[in-house]
Amino acid sequence: MTLRELNLQTTSLIFVAAIAGPLSACHKTPEAAGPGEPSVSGDTIRFPANSPQVERLITAPVEEAHQNVLSLPARIVWDEDHTSRIMPPVAGRIDDILVQPGAQVQAGQPLAYLSSPDLGSAQTDAARAQADLEQAERNLRRVSELYDISGVAAKDLEQARFDEARARAEAERTRLRLKSLGAASLVDQRYAVRSPIGGIVVERNTYPGMEWRPDQPGAPLFVVSDPSYLWCWIDAPEQALGLLRPGMKLVLRASAWPQETYKAQIDYIGDALDATSRTVKVRARLRNPEHHLKGEMYVNAELSSKQQGLLDVPAKAVFLSAAGQQVFVRTGAGLYTRKTIHPVSFSDQWVSVAEGLNRGDEIVVDGELYLEKLLQDNSASGPDAAAQPAPAGR
Repeated sequence: MTLRELNLQTTSLIFVAAIAGPLSACHKTPEAAGPGEPSVSGDTIRFPANSPQVERLITAPVEEAHQNVLSLPARIVWDEDHTSRIMPPVAGRIDDILVQPGAQVQAGQPLAYLSSPDLGSAQTDAARAQADLEQAERNLRRVSELYDISGVAAKDLEQARFDEARARAEAERTRLRLKSLGAASLVDQRYAVRSPIGGIVVERNTYPGMEWRPDQPGAPLFVVSDPSYLWCWIDAPEQALGLLRPGMKLVLRASAWPQETYKAQIDYIGDALDATSRTVKVRARLRNPEHHLKGEMYVNAELSSKQQGLLDVPAKAVFLSAAGQQVFVRTGAGLYTRKTIHPVSFSDQWVSVAEGLNRGDEIVVDGELYLEKLLQDNSASGPDAAAQPAPAGR
């Protein structure tokens, strides 16, 4: 090789080295984890043998569902089967009020009196119809007697019978109208507002001289209820639906009576969830013989959350992330995998799940946030996070 060729080859090698150096720097692979550092792959973290970090990770096993108590917010209301909202069917003016809130009343007892021209018109129609019926009956008897002695024609007898039947129908119509109003036939325009059931006057929305019209919306004049019978409306979360069933027994607790418990029984579960709160309305019936519980009182409804096929995870092992509620499971020596769970019910100590875990799985109960930070740091420093858009060509 000549001296000139040797110089050209040397120059070429220097040029290639100058170009290759920056290119290799641009495509440098991420540094591998150090000898004592954990490595991350997807949702799994691997710690090297004898890693001191593993000794600080405390785990607990997944267990069969415990007999936990699930507490749900609830509200006491009147039992509609033992409650009457009294709204007179006739218009008029309140003349006299006979009872006050809290009064004990019997079925049929007058609560107030209403001066009603509408009632007077119905009473007048009934009295007139009764008079017409009596007149038609007398005329029919007279015509029948004359017909027997051939004193009148057959068509007169038929007309008398027709008039009597029509008068009887009108008298019956007006009588039934008064009966439906619960009013007497005496023309006095005085309508008695009566309680259809026995109980306690729990609400009064009237005053002397008040004008009442049944065709206008408004509160009932009186509400009478038997407080010995109550309903309890429960706001049950969507996750608890699998625990609820008609006929299930509940225990109610009220802050006004902290040492007392009240038994209730579910008799209705709603068919739709509330779009905002994601809860379903559940109704329970209960007896209240001592009248401790009051209408519109807030209580806590407690029920057992134990269900066949459920597993319990320690509550302190569960943490919330963007993907939902998650835990870390020890899947091998030095291996920890993040899993998403779907809780069925909650308590202070346990979270019940139906799937995603197995009995005996070791769940991280202390150090799970440290593991989550390792995954987040790895995601933030990965190749996708460090990639930069290539410059536009000229």
